[in-house]
Formats: sequence, C-alpha cells, structure tokens
Amino acid sequence: MNYSAPSYIDVGRDGEAISDARLSFIDAWPEEDPRLQPQRSRPAGPEDEKMVAECVHIRRLDWEAFQKKTADKPVHERVFDLINHRTIQFNSRSRFAESEIWKGRIQDAVEKGEPVSILLPVFCVIRNPVKRLQLTVPTTAEEVSLRHMANIAEMIRQIYPAGAVFHLITDSTFYGLPFGVTAVEALHYVELLRKMVEKIGCTDTIKLYDMAQILSGRFEEFQQSFEHWSARFHADPFADGLSPESYDVWLASMAASINTAKRQLDYDALRQQFSGSGAGEATDELQRRARAGLAEYRALKAAAADLKWEEQFFPNSVRATIHTKGIPVLGLRLYPEYKLRSNLLPYHGIGVVRFGPKYQLHYMTVEPEMFVCGRSEFTRITDENGYTLHYLEDRPA
Repeated sequence: MNYSAPSYIDVGRDGEAISDARLSFIDAWPEEDPRLQPQRSRPAGPEDEKMVAECVHIRRLDWEAFQKKTADKPVHERVFDLINHRTIQFNSRSRFAESEIWKGRIQDAVEKGEPVSILLPVFCVIRNPVKRLQLTVPTTAEEVSLRHMANIAEMIRQIYPAGAVFHLITDSTFYGLPFGVTAVEALHYVELLRKMVEKIGCTDTIKLYDMAQILSGRFEEFQQSFEHWSARFHADPFADGLSPESYDVWLASMAASINTAKRQLDYDALRQQFSGSGAGEATDELQRRARAGLAEYRALKAAAADLKWEEQFFPNSVRATIHTKGIPVLGLRLYPEYKLRSNLLPYHGIGVVRFGPKYQLHYMTVEPEMFVCGRSEFTRITDENGYTLHYLEDRPA
C-alpha cells in the first residue's frame, strides 16, 4: 500500500528520557529501619497464581463492548483502536491517531497476513536497596508485565488471526555503564526473564533481544557517536536544549537508579541521601555519580538514536515506549496499572497486590520495597529460593 507518512519518528530523543523514579517522599520514610520489623511471610501457593492472573486483567476495558463498537471497521483500524485504547496507551491518543505511520504499518502487516510487530525497549537492572531489598531477579511485577503483553497480543489475535508479536529490547547490559551494574547481574536478569517467558508459555508472542548486542553490529558508528555525546553532556548538561527543571527531575531519578547497594549504607544514610534531607560528603558523592551517570545515560540514548536502530533492525514495527512523550508514539502501560495507580517500572520496586472492591479483582502496583516491608498489613510472598515475589495486602474484613 502507499500512504503519506514520515519515514522515521525520533522517539528516543523526545520528552522524558528516564522514568521519574525519585525517592524523595519524606512522609513515606519510617523513622526506624523497617527491615528490622517483624514481617509475615509465606511461600507462593495456588491462591497466589489466581491473584496474579487477576492482576493481568485490564479492569477498565470492556472487551465485549469494544468488539461491538469497532465491529464494522476494517481489521487494521480495529487493531489500531485497541492499542490506542486509554487502558493500553498512556501517551496522547489523539496525537497517535493523527499520525499515519503506525496505522499504515499495521495495515501493511494485515495485508501481508503477518503478525503486527510492536517494538519496546524495556527491562533494566536497578540496584537501589530502597527499591528492592534483594538482588534484582524477575518477580511478580515482571511476570504481570509479560503476561499483560501476551494478553494484548491475544486480544489482537481475536481481531486479526495472525496476531501480534512484542519485540522487547532489554537494556540491562546497555545501561550497565551509567547505572553501575555488572554485566554478570545484567545478563543473569535477562536470562531469568527468558526462562519466565518460557514458563508462562508466550514465546510465540514475546521475543527478547539485547540492545547492546543489536548495536554491536554498527560498533564503530555507535562508539563515535557515543563519545561525541558523552563529551558534550559532561561539559554541558543542557547541550541539547534540556530545561533546568527537567534536568533536576532526571538527576534525582538517576540518583535513585544507580547502584548504591555496593556502598552498603545503613538506613539513616539511605534516608538522608534519598529523602532530599541529606547533606555532607556521602550525599555529595552520590550527586557526582548521578551527574556523571546521567551524562553517560543520555549519551547512550543519543548515540542509539543517531543510528536510527529501530528502522534498521526492526523495520515496519510499531514503536512503543515506557516514557511520556510529546510525539505520536505508543506509550504502553507495561502492566495494567502503570501510569494509572502506579508510576514505577517493575524493576524500580516490588509488586504490591491489593484487592479492588469495585471490580472484585486483585490489582498490582509497583512501590519501593523499603516503604512496604515491615508493615503489619502486608504479607511477603516468596519463591522456592526465598526471593520476594510480591507483597500481599490484607483484605478488609
């Protein structure tokens, strides 16, 4: 088919570059270390599987009503309307609908009888001991996210038999440099994600790739661009026109994302550093690391954008993002409550499961584990190795 549309939308360089992951919620910080408080805990059981399945349910989407409302539209428009539904898309729905490029790519796939390809960079290792008390491994938050995407692919299949495939570009190794994580833990996390995809049984609709490995195919160009941008951002953080207000938010989010676990700080030091009330040499060091890390993070993103990697390696895909953007792009709610009740990505905290009386279903948010542990209303649910999967809130009597 022929349609008039731009050949490339530069998603990586627009809008939010790093998720708002700040920990400066002073009221959320207990006076005493919550890790020392007693905590109910039990291994996961069959009842938890049922609750996790409920967390995958898109509570605000009336699937039958949607199918009835769009029944007379062409197939490609029905698929487009689904992914642009407010329960799936958090960026501007009108802006996304006005751009022809993504609808055109869906139409191309439908005309060829191929699965709709959705491309999303996601899944990184964040070693902040406030966000997770243990090593970063896939937990219930990752499982709900993967099942949610598989669920969206299944809904598309009910509209269009060839369905959809989510191409997930893991960036754990790619962002290891600015976030200060080792390649060992980054690779281990991704390998466990692969096993989780297999266990869930959605290898046909979810494919995992490594961003660093993809870009290594254009190593020389990437390195040249990265070193150019790194020098610019280290010298001037506003070199690309970023506002001071946005920079301050990004810097605080970077400080809350880099590996501080390797400093093995006590609770008071963590609270001073991340609550916004700290001062002194340790806090100054964290800010220096955050500034350097943010410059390198932005340089990596800019270098990847310079290569237009999406078009070379995943042509004809619908580009999705986990960030707020001002351009026409699919802002994917990575799990049903993302950017609704919950603003943290799965690896920026721990899953918290609650019962919602309105829909009579459990739902999941992601919260810093330090703000959940030690509280009497929560039970810690663990896997067979003792790793925390999620916290379950007591149901009201």
